[in-house]
Amino acid sequence: MTTLQAAPLEPFSDSSISDRVTDVFPFLQLPRELRDQIYNNVLDNLDTRGVEAARIERRHLVHFEPTAANFLVVLHHDSICLNRQVAAEALEVLLKHHTVFLSCGPFVLKKLLLLIAESDPGKTWLKWLRKIELDWVTFPNLRWYPPSRTERESWWTIVDKDIQNEYVHGTRSNGNYNEEYLWDYDGEGYDDNFYEAANMSLHPSLDHGPALPTSDDDPFGISTHYPFSDPAEEPTYDVETQDELYTKLDLLIDLEVRPLFAYLSTSVFALSSITIPLYFISKPSLQHRHITRPGSSLPLRLRYWVQVVVHALLMLNPLSGDTPAKLDEVRVKYMSKDVWAAMEPCDDLTRMAKDGIFPNDDDEDREGEGEAFKAVKAELAKRGVKIEEELDVKVKLVRWQGDLDMWKVGDELDVTFTRADKANRPPTATEKVLESSIP
Repeated sequence: MTTLQAAPLEPFSDSSISDRVTDVFPFLQLPRELRDQIYNNVLDNLDTRGVEAARIERRHLVHFEPTAANFLVVLHHDSICLNRQVAAEALEVLLKHHTVFLSCGPFVLKKLLLLIAESDPGKTWLKWLRKIELDWVTFPNLRWYPPSRTERESWWTIVDKDIQNEYVHGTRSNGNYNEEYLWDYDGEGYDDNFYEAANMSLHPSLDHGPALPTSDDDPFGISTHYPFSDPAEEPTYDVETQDELYTKLDLLIDLEVRPLFAYLSTSVFALSSITIPLYFISKPSLQHRHITRPGSSLPLRLRYWVQVVVHALLMLNPLSGDTPAKLDEVRVKYMSKDVWAAMEPCDDLTRMAKDGIFPNDDDEDREGEGEAFKAVKAELAKRGVKIEEELDVKVKLVRWQGDLDMWKVGDELDVTFTRADKANRPPTATEKVLESSIP
């Protein structure tokens, strides 16, 4: 029998360890000013992952705790999280000196901000927050909005295994879909709008929203029937369904957009700038929609972003003259909705940059141009705001440099709204009323 003998132990020496330690750059021994410059350089590097990779989802909030490292991770800056000190310093630089990209729905964003505000450091971080940019790549199908539990079993827990594959995102096991993966799957088929947590606190609820309309002002009968389509049924595309979708867009604004901007307007924040995307469609699509949907030339998602821009501009220019402005500027990135819009845009961006984003009604050459900005102007006019009188608008044409890594194509406009100088503009209607009341 062969006997195995252990090799004799060599005396412990820390020389090899010390040699390796000396190879590590003593970053934390640098002055804080130099470290901040390094953080700025890292954060200034353009992120070429695309908006899909930078989105914030409901599943990220389930176990979220307000620490500096967790905050950076949920913002997809996890490469900076070397240790607690570096994370805390980098987060301060990010919030104070950079535009924070927030790709999620309004409800998820407000939920995240509320979780951060639960801690004392979190309150300080939100005060540091100066500039934000909004996006939402997981915009929901409004036929199924909002998901809600009823006394009966939830529709997403009753899954017909013979349901057509195109209506279900999940994983296969032995040729069949596993029910537990249908709506909670964290892989490629994950759908944030159907994330099923232990409770519905991560989803908007009608119980906390505005009351449904009465029969007197309810042209679609929402007050008398359950308005949300069953996802197991094949969707239809008749006029009634389209009307229902536009009604649900109003519901989404009431349940998510207004509460978010009301929260951003509180003393918790000291924001100076909000950047929002706005899109134009292709000329053939615009012409087709003018014919088939009179009065609704903009697709549903674009109408959503119009409402977001309106709410941001109301933070910049409050309706009440006694309410201080909550922003210094609102920036709009006006870009093509898709590659077809970039190839055959409905707008002449060069002319809009030169002559303005609000064409005159009698200018036939610019008919159909700037439909999204016209919608913003009309929504503000309903609230008594004359955007061309009360706000200054600067427009810059940004040429596309042919960089396919940026996940977008085509030229775009960088539109900046600021409050007009009172000394150089005519008085607004509100100011006229206030002046006439002074004896």
